[in-house]
Order: sequence, then structure tokens, then C-alpha cells
Amino acid sequence: MTVPRKGELLDFFGGVLDLQAKQIRVLHANSFIEDPTRIYRAVRFAVRLGFQIEPQTEGYIRYAIASGIYSTIQADRTQHRQAPALQTRLKQELKYILQAPYWQHALQLLSDLGALVCIHPTLQLPDSWHQLQLVDRWLHRFDPAHTLAHWQMLLEVLLSSLQPDDRLLVAQTLQLPAESCERLAHLHALQTQVIQFLLPSSRPSQVVKRLSSYDRATLLLLGATVPRSVRRQIWRYLTHWQTIKPPIDGNDLKAMGYQPGKQYKEILEAVLMATLDGEMGDRATAKAFVQTRFPHVQP
Repeated sequence: MTVPRKGELLDFFGGVLDLQAKQIRVLHANSFIEDPTRIYRAVRFAVRLGFQIEPQTEGYIRYAIASGIYSTIQADRTQHRQAPALQTRLKQELKYILQAPYWQHALQLLSDLGALVCIHPTLQLPDSWHQLQLVDRWLHRFDPAHTLAHWQMLLEVLLSSLQPDDRLLVAQTLQLPAESCERLAHLHALQTQVIQFLLPSSRPSQVVKRLSSYDRATLLLLGATVPRSVRRQIWRYLTHWQTIKPPIDGNDLKAMGYQPGKQYKEILEAVLMATLDGEMGDRATAKAFVQTRFPHVQP
């Protein structure tokens, strides 16, 4: 047995040649049959390093996908709501990809290879490509501090293209957090509600009343998955309407002779709604509105 010298490189599988050729090559034909996450890892490294997937390796990937083994595995896991080590590794690879600056190129390559079936047999990127790009822009606009997990929001939008009954099951299989599972479970109902109530003719006050109860993540998910006319209303809410404050506050009401209590909330909310709808714009008109709308007896 030859003992390697210090600093000597032992290369039994031609790794140096692959590096020189800038290609990703698998060691044996059954590698992807054994573990579909290797497809995602191969794509991730190829895009990250600017390498190409070696033609024979690509053939192995396409053969494994065409065999239908991933669809069978996924259907079985989904049916039993299990989250084995295989799904944990798949989630980790998805996280690595979706939080990287090259995520769009990587997802496109996965789609071209047909590898999205590893997530769900019916998942296709064209169904949600525009929505993914949209939520990515909204995340950078409305969450620059990354208080939300951006990769997770991208994954939620990707899963939103599935049938409603499948979204939650896949999310659970991938061990997504409870809040992600809940958003996906109720997404269809939420979409139906906002489409029904957020009409182009809706007043700003109506939009604010409807949307103020939703958290930021839900609004971003809805914004990416509803029709354009409804999306505009959500955009206006996030960019402008939610920042508007009433021209007067509790101190003004007290100075006007209103006794502190629960009525303050009712009065100020009415002032805010009127302000949103352009019925007033300064303190004087706001005070006049209150005196007319909420007459009271001076103490």
C-alpha cells in the first residue's frame, strides 16, 4: 500500500478533471434513484459555481425522474403525513436555493429537468413563475430588514400553485412552520374573501378595514396570488393607506370635553375612516366632524 506524501492529492474519481472542465458529475448511475436531493444539490452547485451538469449525469437525472419513483415516494409520504430524513434534506436544499441570489436560475434549471416532481407530482414552475418574481420584489420593498424568512415565503408561493387540498399536506411533509402551514391551508378561503370584498370601487376605508386584520406575511402571499385588480388594492394599502393617521388624538378629544373611555377608540376610528376617504384633511375639520357625528354634553 502506497502511503501518500504530505500535500499529495489523491483523486480516485477524476475530480480534478471535472473542476478543470467546470462540470458536475455523479459517481454512479443509481445515485439519483437513491436520493433525489442530490439533483437539487447538483443544480445548486452548478448554478452557484457557473458549472454545467455533465451530459451523462443529466441523463441519469432525467432517467430517474422518468422512472416515476419520486412521484411514488412523494405520494406515499403525503398520504401518511410523514417527514422522514429524505424530506428534511429536501427542505434544506430548497432553503439553500431559495435564500441564494441565484434562486431564479436554479429553479428554472430544476424545472427544465422536471425535478419539481420531487416536491409534488403536479408541481410545475410556469404556474407560479410570475408570482415568485412578484413576491420577491414585494419582500425587498416591504421587508428590507428580513423580519420574515424570505426563502420560506418564496416556497409558500411555489406551493400555492398546487391544488388547495395538496398545499397543506406538502407543507407538513416538508416540515414548514405552523404559521406557513396555516397560511397555505386557508389561502383559498382568504383569496375568495379579498376578491369578493376588494373591488375597484372600494373606498380606502373599506380596504383598510378588510386588510388591517391580516399580518404582513399573509398580505404578501395574497398580493402574489390574487388577480391584478385586487393586488392593486393590497399595494395601495401597504404603500400608503396603512400609514395614514387621524388628524386628532385622544388629547384633542379630552380637550374637547369628551370623557376618556371606550368611546375614544370608536371616535378616532371614525375620524380615520373619514380621513382615508378624503372627507377631512386637518384638525379643524376633524373636530367639526366629531362634534357633528358624536354630540355630547359638556361636563
